[in-house]
Amino acid sequence: MAALFFVFVIGTAGSGKSTLVEAFAEWLMDHELDVATVNLDPAAAWLPYGPDVDVRDYVSVEEVMRQYNLGPNGALIACADMTAAHVEKLREEIVDMEPQYVLVDTPGQLELFAFRSSGPYITTSLGGERSAVLFLVDSVFAERPSGLVSSLLLATSVSFRLHKPQLNVLSKIDLLSKEGVERVLRWVENPLDLMEALSEELTGLGREVNQRICEALRDINPSPHLLPVSAKTGEGLDDLFAQLQWVFGGGGEEYVT
Repeated sequence: MAALFFVFVIGTAGSGKSTLVEAFAEWLMDHELDVATVNLDPAAAWLPYGPDVDVRDYVSVEEVMRQYNLGPNGALIACADMTAAHVEKLREEIVDMEPQYVLVDTPGQLELFAFRSSGPYITTSLGGERSAVLFLVDSVFAERPSGLVSSLLLATSVSFRLHKPQLNVLSKIDLLSKEGVERVLRWVENPLDLMEALSEELTGLGREVNQRICEALRDINPSPHLLPVSAKTGEGLDDLFAQLQWVFGGGGEEYVT
């Protein structure tokens, strides 16, 4: 069987995870590569693609709410932990398909996946060593300096929790102007420019806190990367694939916090 590579797509609600999974899966198939899509969100009411492997076949939020008399939030937490109990069955389904690439669409509630013990267990047990994380930085938030800082801090926290090679992706760039995308990338590559922009946006304690966070992020990762991608137009998907190839080829250690 050909090498099996797992790509976990992670980000805040509305950052474009499912849309990117759909677009990237189509891109891979157009390039004659075998791909499997996996949905790990037990609360997904609708997806833009038909998942090849679906956690909802094993865990249902509605059923958990009824069976355990839980509200929506309690049921989501329970489902996050229950998913871990089915990880071997999910992997068996995936392996039986014999794909080259596996795109894993994670729950919309980022904190339930990345910050509970079940998240790291699932990524390790499901993907093993041949896996990487795509963390989506929503361009809507990144357009503001403070939003970009918050997104990069969250991306660093996810990298620390999952400890996998991680590519940070600026998603939905079709919502920004060309100048807007270039400005965000310049902020990431030049922390002094970002701190100057923070000074113009914020005052007082808010400015000081954000600048200190920015300095800490620079110390943790002095050479940050942010890959601009649009699932809607397909822009950046070629570069995304090239970066993943480089990571899976053994060059991804610098992406691990």
